[in-house]
Amino acid sequence: MSENFHKIVIVGVGLIGGSLALALRQHGVVSKLVGIETNSTSAQWALDNGLVDEIIGQVPEDANLVALCVPSDLVSGWVVKLAKHQAAVFDVGSVKGPIVSAVASQIDLPENFVPCHPISGSEKSGPEAARADLFSQCMVVLTPTENTSPQALKSVRDLWQCLDAQTSQLSPQDHDQALAITSHVPHLLAFAFMQQVKDQHFLLTGGGFRDFTRIAGANPELWWRIFQLNKEEVLTALDIFSVDLQTLAESIRGADSQSGIAQIRAAANKRKASESE
Repeated sequence: MSENFHKIVIVGVGLIGGSLALALRQHGVVSKLVGIETNSTSAQWALDNGLVDEIIGQVPEDANLVALCVPSDLVSGWVVKLAKHQAAVFDVGSVKGPIVSAVASQIDLPENFVPCHPISGSEKSGPEAARADLFSQCMVVLTPTENTSPQALKSVRDLWQCLDAQTSQLSPQDHDQALAITSHVPHLLAFAFMQQVKDQHFLLTGGGFRDFTRIAGANPELWWRIFQLNKEEVLTALDIFSVDLQTLAESIRGADSQSGIAQIRAAANKRKASESE
């Protein structure tokens, strides 16, 4: 075990924080796990079920790694509060640029801050939904700032790799542009699609419906925060999608088989290629 992981603090012991705790336990890379959780029910559940060793109100001085598993719009406040702490501090938010900007608007970007995003999750929420294997083989994107210290970056990268996750590195802006396309817009489309579904339709659904709409069961408040934080990138990706959708609709309207099939084939080929990577 690395001594760097002697005491880890998880701020926000919900689905992601709870899964991180379970994974750390399973892989034996931490001596003591401490939780900070404002929801008393979640805090008690995490404690009773052994996700953490104790629940406290603030990050202790002897912590040497702090995971901020709170909603993205709450991360900057914690980063500012912990700017002088000895521990490496990382978040798990699915939007990076606005978090970095929010911190930079208040203080110089701290050396101990390593923005992260594990691309793994669930439409469920709360510590009850936590899974020890949530991060196994998932991609964790590290988006260090110009001030992030090499030591903090290494500590956080080592932690994720100890949990069998893969890691890559992008700028916060490149991350947000990509995730708008691969995650944020798909969720938005699922939410929008469900508006037209009536009760009588549920008897007539199959695998396609279930696959497409699963993520529409995700936390509404959480996803509204994400859409607002990554607004410009989401709207840009949505505009491009609207053009592509209208192009396909025009092919259907005009019975243009050549154009319509070409678009569908291109999509199918991309999907198949992604499965082989």
